[in-house]
Amino acid sequence: MGTYESARNRTRKQIEESFWELYESDDIDRVTVNDICRNAGITRSTFYYHYKDTNEVLDSIKRKQMELITELFESSNNEDRDYQNFIPRFQELFIENERYLIPLVMEYKDPEFAKEYRGYIAAMMKNDLQLKIDSKNDNVEETIDILLSGLSHMFLDCLASRIITLDDANNLSNGMINTGLRWILKEKYGVNLGFRRMVNNN
Repeated sequence: MGTYESARNRTRKQIEESFWELYESDDIDRVTVNDICRNAGITRSTFYYHYKDTNEVLDSIKRKQMELITELFESSNNEDRDYQNFIPRFQELFIENERYLIPLVMEYKDPEFAKEYRGYIAAMMKNDLQLKIDSKNDNVEETIDILLSGLSHMFLDCLASRIITLDDANNLSNGMINTGLRWILKEKYGVNLGFRRMVNNN
């Protein structure tokens, strides 16, 4: 990376940090460019060189968070994802970015982003379960979406609250999926789950 690009990234980071300090304690509509510039120690012209308004700063932060979670999933084995190894990496990512994720995703400071972030995790989990639906019940897909939304919410709550460990969350998920959910989905809904690797059974 060249000197110009490094300086540009540092300035953008400085602006985003300044914006976030203000956004954490207020609504975006009350965060002004003047406030950001004063907090960051930069001029208005510097701000407008990088961003057109405060919404674009927030969009940049949200986009980076989506890129990080997407990269995490895509860098692991999509065909047979080993959650025993994946979950610690998920935890590390969350802890490194919890300053942004707790307000945006857990506290719903930005409801649309929270829905997008949670929805992506649930969609990836749904893909990992390798579902085979033989039922003609029109509500099966919706039922599965609700269940996966609950599972992804549990993982995020564990990360944010740290009340129980992720190992415990992983074991609970394994119990729900492989002990109870697998049977009930097959017997009552005509859905087979092809995925088993929620925990290391060795």
